[in-house]
Amino acid sequence: MTRSLLVASAILASSCLTSPGGGTGTFFVTARLTSDGSTAGSRARVTVRQGSSTGDLVKNAEVAIRGGSLGRTIVPYDDQRDQYRLDSFSWVEGFRLEVIRGNELLDGAIEAPGATLITDPISDSTYRRADGPPLLIRWKDSRNAGASTTRLRLDKANLDKSIPSGVYEVRVDPNELVVSDKEKVRLERSNEVNLAGGVGGSVLSASTEHEIEFRVE
Repeated sequence: MTRSLLVASAILASSCLTSPGGGTGTFFVTARLTSDGSTAGSRARVTVRQGSSTGDLVKNAEVAIRGGSLGRTIVPYDDQRDQYRLDSFSWVEGFRLEVIRGNELLDGAIEAPGATLITDPISDSTYRRADGPPLLIRWKDSRNAGASTTRLRLDKANLDKSIPSGVYEVRVDPNELVVSDKEKVRLERSNEVNLAGGVGGSVLSASTEHEIEFRVE
């Protein structure tokens, strides 16, 4: 590891704040960290290309994440999927990403939302459209962390809504819903940062998601 990366790593490790980091500007990197908030439900998916978004895949870099109680953890390359992939790691308050190959490098950090929990409607409950009031969908973060982007989906109703930052509830008009014994609410909350040390378009994101099913009559 070069001195410049060591310095950047020390700065990022001392802070939970999102940082675009630095690097040699030679890699195009897309790194997606997702979780339901649990260790078993956490996944890292990292694609590294040389020079541009259409460049050759880089298969021999050292890719690692760390943060909080999660020590430096290698994300191995999966030849079958042409991607660096890791499952089942501690979901912490923030992650630092490192991509290193010889003198080429990239470094960046992202604050992660805590576990997203849908509190209304209750799983397996029944909502009756004829009763009149809108359907209240409400959620919270397990550690009161924020997220810059929230997306709400209702499968059977074919609804897909982008929710403003800082909003934790939505009311859905009964006429927008359809009768179903298995309507599914999906909620995804994300933070994202453009990686300054990579080729333009390089990005690191962290998101948590939750889904439940309920009945609509």
